Amino acid sequence: MTSRISTTGTRLVIVGGGPRAIGVLERLSANAALPENAARTAEAPLHVDIVDPHMPGAGRIWRTGESPLLLMNSRAADVSIFTDDTVQCDGPIVAGPSLAQWAEGIREGSLTAPTAGTGRLAEIAALHDASFPSRRVQALYLEWFFGQVLAHLPETVTVTVHRTTATAVRRREDGWSVELEGREGLHSDLLVLAAGHTDSRPSAARHELAAFARRHGGAYLPPSQAGDAHLDQLAPGQDTIVRGMGLGFIDLMALLTEGRGGRFTPDPRPDEPGRLSYRPSGREPRLWVGSRRGVPYHSKIRDEGEPAGLGELVHVTAENLRALEDSAGQLDFRRDVVPLIAAEIAHWVPGAPAADGDGATGDGDDIATDEERVVLGGDQNPLAWLDDPLGWLRGDAHPQVTRDAVVRHIELDLRERTRGGTTAARALFQLLLRLHGVLVDQLPSSRLGESSRGDYPRWWHSLFSFVDSGPPPHRLEQLLALERAGVVGFLGPRLRVTTDESAGVFVARGSAGAVVTAPALIDAFLPEPSLAESTNPLLRDLVVGAAGEREAIGRESSAAPGTLDVDERYRVIGPDGHAHENLWAVGPWTSELPIGAFARPRTNAPCHRRNDGLAREVLAAALAPVAPTPRPVVGAPFQAAPLPGQSVRGAVRPPRLGILGPGKIGTALARTALRAGLEVQVSGRSPASVLAAKLPGAVPVAPEQLAAQCDVVLVTVPLHVAFGLDPDRLRGAIVVDVTNPWGEADAAAVAAARAAFGDQQGALSTSELLAAHLSGSRVVKALNHIGYHDVEDQGREGGDPLRRAIAVASDDARAADAVSAVLNRMGYDGVAVGALAVGRHFEPGAGLFDGWSTRDELSVRHQQHARVA
Repeated sequence: MTSRISTTGTRLVIVGGGPRAIGVLERLSANAALPENAARTAEAPLHVDIVDPHMPGAGRIWRTGESPLLLMNSRAADVSIFTDDTVQCDGPIVAGPSLAQWAEGIREGSLTAPTAGTGRLAEIAALHDASFPSRRVQALYLEWFFGQVLAHLPETVTVTVHRTTATAVRRREDGWSVELEGREGLHSDLLVLAAGHTDSRPSAARHELAAFARRHGGAYLPPSQAGDAHLDQLAPGQDTIVRGMGLGFIDLMALLTEGRGGRFTPDPRPDEPGRLSYRPSGREPRLWVGSRRGVPYHSKIRDEGEPAGLGELVHVTAENLRALEDSAGQLDFRRDVVPLIAAEIAHWVPGAPAADGDGATGDGDDIATDEERVVLGGDQNPLAWLDDPLGWLRGDAHPQVTRDAVVRHIELDLRERTRGGTTAARALFQLLLRLHGVLVDQLPSSRLGESSRGDYPRWWHSLFSFVDSGPPPHRLEQLLALERAGVVGFLGPRLRVTTDESAGVFVARGSAGAVVTAPALIDAFLPEPSLAESTNPLLRDLVVGAAGEREAIGRESSAAPGTLDVDERYRVIGPDGHAHENLWAVGPWTSELPIGAFARPRTNAPCHRRNDGLAREVLAAALAPVAPTPRPVVGAPFQAAPLPGQSVRGAVRPPRLGILGPGKIGTALARTALRAGLEVQVSGRSPASVLAAKLPGAVPVAPEQLAAQCDVVLVTVPLHVAFGLDPDRLRGAIVVDVTNPWGEADAAAVAAARAAFGDQQGALSTSELLAAHLSGSRVVKALNHIGYHDVEDQGREGGDPLRRAIAVASDDARAADAVSAVLNRMGYDGVAVGALAVGRHFEPGAGLFDGWSTRDELSVRHQQHARVA
């Protein structure tokens, strides 16, 4: 990574820094390095601005701070963000390790671990091909990948990361303008919108559910990521209705059981080798669970990559789809495409219902559309047997009938997918994976007629996810154990939830007569895409404009309501129906069929093919013969910025942190700050490419730049090196002394400093000596009494009663406050303990150096120590 920015080349802005955005960047870099492109980019360099407030590479969804209970739904060997030789693309293949191979490389020492955190390293050490990794380990893999992309950029491509939110897009005569929160905007020649999953503002119905819960002292948890859900609202033993049984429910189940101290233990039977028992902690709520289908996603399959006998597709082919087009070249998804899918399944999957002449199975039934999920309706659904496995469960039966039906379904699913012959399940899994790739290529939303509105891509992606994107098998064994323990109850399919104002409770009804009342309701699924109601201001602006004051840039898709309309080249389609040049959009909020951001290795994954195609189109636009108009860079990332508490255009900028000496503790602090959303600049002896790989998103600078450009500078070099720093280089800066005196070199440096400053009695602390040396700086002592291996693991959200406290000592109260603000962002409570002289109590061997303390505990320990001293 480099700080050089050309003002005469081409500027590309990528809004979003998650895995899809970085996948496009990797393909752009690989294609720019080709000999035929390298010479041209040397004449007109390409600069890329990445805009995202979250950790680049991992983005908002994948977080290193998540609970280790939140697992991926893929095995480690089946996850890769790299291209391989099966990927059919025009750009060069740049192979790399799968998640499992990456973990093995770290264990062997051939790869550098992207963390020093003890807990995370233990997870990596235990990871093998068949493991279901935690989401936080996947976040580390994605961060590492971003570092590799930056480290291997061709010299003609430079990247700057802006840790802020893009709020709006404006069309300019010479390109695009992107407005940013808290700083000046960016002008660009080319613009790629690649934000990931976003939240939606509550609908009127959800507002009413929340208001109902407040009126009656209950709880309503709206759709969200599991890690964002306010589960503390649910009391132990409280009856709670859960609407949704997909992956979101599985995550919530783990957090509300194991996450509250419950324990699963093996309890095998001859025909149930994976059977578990559950020992409750007593802190769990009681969960009553239902959904449209009434059953969880199918379990992952044992040896799912083994050959299942599939050949070339015979029904879902480009030729058959062309033959079904109408005079306008469009298809009806329900009438034309679904029968072909059903026929393909019948052809390849043993035991699947036989298709009739039209490709329909002849035994389907209607699936009702509910308010929470778009489903496929109509006179006949040839895939009802697959999409609605408990469709027969209707009427007014005893609740035990519903319970038995759901339990039998899960038990049968586990037998068919994890024990004995799994050929049929494996064939279905692999076939749907292949069909998904074909539909990505063959069915852009522009090829579907108005009659397909709402059917595609949401219904197909829901069915594909139900069959192929299910949880690890042991999660379903846990679900059965929780049901036996009385922690979970099943409500069955076609769940409906109403409110009873007189009783003050939510009422849940399943299709077979199961009825439950409860004071709490959880919607256990992700928010539906809705551009107009997105919490992302830029996405709202695309289709709404500034409260209707100007024309919108894009339009909502008719084939996928709530999403941004893009064409087959991912160009944004304007309100007039014409595609914008040099403006592209990808992600789950666009009309493209969702394809994820990483994939199973050696499957010619659509995400890699699409990323490569988009990157080559962007590069071709960058290398077009007509050069962009030279202009000054606006919003360059290294211009002077206000201190914390000041603002640009009304928005507060997060503190910018400088790291002088990115060794073990400096690297751990830099990573923690980056993940907390801070901008970080580092100064060290390593080349820029090495620093980029180790600290992706941090900016390497010269030492003298730290004082001028950072709000707080952490000195993390050895103490004897710190005494050798040129004081003028840090003049005026808030400098945090993170050092401790270790070894002979430090002892000699301290002795020399005492002699130089007349401290023959040893009255001054080492921080006071350093402050005397750095006389033009405001020195603060902090972070010297936490190990580098703890920094990344032990941070907690504000308000957590077990949040760790860090002592802050300084002769400058405002400097101490600024450092405490940085510590707060990094997950720690900064506790002011007094003047710099007090810092001696936190030096090695002193009374307050060792041990974990909360804010209150540290204050008490400090007072007790002060009295003794």
